[in-house]
Amino acid sequence: MQQTTLGEELDFLDDEYEIDAINDGVDVMSRPIQSTQWNAWTSLILGIIGSLGWLVPIIGLPVTIVGTVLGAVGIKTKNARGIAIAGFVVNTIFLIGSIAKGILDIIKYIKKSNKN
Repeated sequence: MQQTTLGEELDFLDDEYEIDAINDGVDVMSRPIQSTQWNAWTSLILGIIGSLGWLVPIIGLPVTIVGTVLGAVGIKTKNARGIAIAGFVVNTIFLIGSIAKGILDIIKYIKKSNKN
């Protein structure tokens, strides 16, 4: 029968956890954001920016289009899928708002120019 020590059994913890020598506890190490999560987070941030950008369609349209595309790409990955879905939904809503606001501004401009 092969005997193993406790240290050998806990070798799998080396990747995720750091043994704290001061209090003999195990502290969870923070992990950096993986590259697949950047699309999701960027989409959500652009959606938040787009929530103000729809008031000026020239700004809102490009921001929400890029955010929608990044959200769609982020949905295909397993990491941060919920964040990508949230970013996609927020961007889609404000993309529709930007398009509607742009159309209304054009109609308003045409009516104003016809009166003069």
